[in-house]
Amino acid sequence: MTTLREAQAQLQTFGQHYDYDTTYLQDLAEASPAAFEVFGPAQALSTFREHLPLDAHFVARVVTMQNEDCGPCAQLNLRMAIEAGVERSLLEALIDAPDQLPEILRDLRAHVQAVVSGAAGDPDRAERLRTHYGAAAFAELAVVIAGSRMYPTLKRALLDHQACSAQPFSF
Repeated sequence: MTTLREAQAQLQTFGQHYDYDTTYLQDLAEASPAAFEVFGPAQALSTFREHLPLDAHFVARVVTMQNEDCGPCAQLNLRMAIEAGVERSLLEALIDAPDQLPEILRDLRAHVQAVVSGAAGDPDRAERLRTHYGAAAFAELAVVIAGSRMYPTLKRALLDHQACSAQPFSF
């Protein structure tokens, strides 16, 4: 079990490393250490990657955050993607010219957008993704989308939604 002081130190280090405001997580830890402790393991949902290629994984995370209208979370994921080795040109295309993404990543982007908006899924597009990436990666994609939505949801639930404002991206 992580102490409150340890959690705060970890959040501060994380925030400084990525230039990301972790106040909402610090507030959660201070208000209810037990709730923060339960939230901790759930964070693995957004970072789990075993079968999905790195570029697809981060495209899913960034697109989820964009569609959740959480600029700081999208920015964080762009920085994490660069750090993990995703090509900057791919991320620039994702942000500025998504029609220039490779076809499979355009499909992935459209799938993520449909999921987070609550729109009906496109079975043909889903089959293309399954065929290209495999069933395990497609399942992993679902977990990454669900896990990535937690952060903006938590901010909104804690009434810290002003931290979810749109912003220009730098990475």
